[in-house]
Amino acid sequence: MEVEEASSHRSKRKKEKKHHKSKSKSKSKSKKKHRKRRRRSPSSSDESQQHSNVKASSLANLTNSEDSRKYSHQEVVDLVKKSLDSLLAKDPILNDLPPAVTLEEVQSLIALEHGQAIHVEIHRDDGTSFPVIISQNATVGQLKRSVERATELRLSRDPSSCYRRVNWKYVWKTYWLYAQGIKLKDDMTTLKDYAINNDDRISFIKRLKEK
Repeated sequence: MEVEEASSHRSKRKKEKKHHKSKSKSKSKSKKKHRKRRRRSPSSSDESQQHSNVKASSLANLTNSEDSRKYSHQEVVDLVKKSLDSLLAKDPILNDLPPAVTLEEVQSLIALEHGQAIHVEIHRDDGTSFPVIISQNATVGQLKRSVERATELRLSRDPSSCYRRVNWKYVWKTYWLYAQGIKLKDDMTTLKDYAINNDDRISFIKRLKEK
């Protein structure tokens, strides 16, 4: 009996030693793994740093490419004009406007389309004519200013004409505007008072010295 107890006691000790060794081995393995992870962590941070550097360099390249794509003022103006011309050409109301159209011309044509303005045809002594769009409640003086602007634009857009500034002070001292057999003498009188309507013809008539 004593021999059996001693042998069983020895076997228990052996088992305990084995269990202790296995625990110590597992602990050492976990420590090694933890050390490896610690060793890997700086490399991962290096990778993230490299990745951020790559991003920064790519952003710098992008901004540099955008800077190289910057346009001059004249190039921007030309691009805007081309875009406006293409848009106006597709519009059913504004497609008959000339290139390099002004804002006033666009607004006048829209007002005419909505019945807020009238169209009159100005006839010159040389047989040429040009349209003028003006408000329904406009005065003779406002009609004269519209004739001046329309003439200046027409001359500036005509490549065949040698453009020079018109002396309008001399023109209005020499000529009256003439419509419906009436001389439009009073600048403050409205066109309605002279019975001028849409699509009417207006011409120039030379002033005569009144006795």
